[in-house]
Amino acid sequence: MKNSDVLVVGSGPVGMAVARRLAECDLQVTVMEAGSAITDPPGSHFRNRYDVRQDPDGYFATIDPYLHPVAGPGEETDLPGAADSSLFGGQGILWTNNCPRATEFERWEVLTPSEWELKYAEAEEILQVVPALTADSRTGHKIRERLRDVLSDDARTVCELPFAGRILPAGEFYYNGPWDILAAAAPEVRNRIAIHSGAFVKRLRLQGRRVTGVETESTDKDVVLPADATVILAGGALAIPRLLYRSGIRPQALGRGFSFHALLFGQLVLKADLCPPEGESDIAPRLWIPPMPDSPWHLMVLRDTCPLRSAEEVKNSHRLLEFQAFLPVEFREENAFVIEDEEKAAFRFAFSQVDRERMQDMEADVSRLAAMLGQWRGGCECTWLPHGCAHPMGTCRMDRPGWEGVTNKAGRVYGFDNLYLASVGLIPAPVAENPTLTAVALALNSCEQILNG
Repeated sequence: MKNSDVLVVGSGPVGMAVARRLAECDLQVTVMEAGSAITDPPGSHFRNRYDVRQDPDGYFATIDPYLHPVAGPGEETDLPGAADSSLFGGQGILWTNNCPRATEFERWEVLTPSEWELKYAEAEEILQVVPALTADSRTGHKIRERLRDVLSDDARTVCELPFAGRILPAGEFYYNGPWDILAAAAPEVRNRIAIHSGAFVKRLRLQGRRVTGVETESTDKDVVLPADATVILAGGALAIPRLLYRSGIRPQALGRGFSFHALLFGQLVLKADLCPPEGESDIAPRLWIPPMPDSPWHLMVLRDTCPLRSAEEVKNSHRLLEFQAFLPVEFREENAFVIEDEEKAAFRFAFSQVDRERMQDMEADVSRLAAMLGQWRGGCECTWLPHGCAHPMGTCRMDRPGWEGVTNKAGRVYGFDNLYLASVGLIPAPVAENPTLTAVALALNSCEQILNG
């Protein structure tokens, strides 16, 4: 990468958003990705495949071979559901594409209120987020009417869930992936971005306050950086801390004080009056109930995909609906992603009393709302999924008042002049919503700081 100004490690939506934004500002960007392509074109979303569209509830079983548990066989970890992947397109070819903004009470001091709005808008533009994709859903309209009054009593609301994608002419969803982030850029922008797959970065080469190169598993893919190059690690909330550790960058905050979403999941059979009869067309609803200070959890009410395989037959597919409820666990210093050596890592975690009380409250909230819409499908009753499977955050956190971070508010790693992180792992506060949009907003803020010197 002789002529590159920026090296990005990781090709997921955050990494590709960074690459595109910097290339739009006339910089030459090299992207290194450890994994290989499993979709065509490379980096397009896995859920656009024909076989996956035909069996949406089989989606999680289909992607399971591509997920690698943090703890190996026989190894102990307190979050058995935690897993990582190395694929061309990263998490961006496997995610659910739901992109709500964090509500105002969840945001922290990294940006002013107006800067948050600006960066969220920029992130939505680059991910091609549609704010109300399913507004014409007949089922969704009736669900909103049914829940409106009971939610308004608590000053809550149910609204359309922003989505990175579009609806195809046949009524199916098209899921944007990292490929779409680049495809939407001008040709001259794409020409400034070089992507190398199968390039696992083992460690960073360091000299003083600078990263001078990277070592890979294949010596012919090692990289020596130009003197003024910038390095951005965008390999995910689990891969980034491990790469920093292997490189000898081991600040006290690394892996400590993390959070994740405790995920409550169930599939309903809707009451017949809430959806069209079998055979009539409709758009599958995608709704959400934003968190509030007194109910700080994120509820999604949608027809998406169900990991719980049911024996109960439901002839009218319009009647199927999932509740996905995300509760961010407390940030506590004693909860840690412990990297034991260059190969082994594990989560050391315990729920706090506050966590457990909120989990009970969220269960009661979901049960109350679900009962207004229908009954749990046999075999798909509401249950907690394995802890750690949803959205680990804060594993390489940025600064916030009272919390020392791995990076400053611009995402720059302390002790280095040219090393930045771009990841949900930066998030240092309990955000209940799907975190990808927030991570992209933070990454675009980092790009602005890099460009301004």
